[in-house]
Amino acid sequence: MTRHLLRVVLAEFGVEEGTAVALGRLLRDDGVEVVYAGRLDTSEQLVRTVEQEDPDILGVVRDVSEPQGLAETLPGVLLFAVGNGPSEFENAFESLEEAANWVSGVRSHTVETPSDRVR
Repeated sequence: MTRHLLRVVLAEFGVEEGTAVALGRLLRDDGVEVVYAGRLDTSEQLVRTVEQEDPDILGVVRDVSEPQGLAETLPGVLLFAVGNGPSEFENAFESLEEAANWVSGVRSHTVETPSDRVR
């Protein structure tokens, strides 16, 4: 069976709980399957969550700090971060809208195009 929806796990790292909910709604409204993991405090918790949920993308909403070593630990998963301050993530965004637009762009290149978008 082939999965047709892009699956994104959203987690918060060092920020107030509930920050990623708005991003999750933006992605859900764009046809992305979203798993909201809530606030996680360690890289190990993020890795375990990704192993259990098997997402295509892991999104981390963060403050200045961010989890370390995820790219090496999760080589088959695209990563992005949203938050203030410098980031070691290749895909780092300052706003939820920028992140949602990036995920939507990835979606259009990785899964089948919905029939309503084919013209």
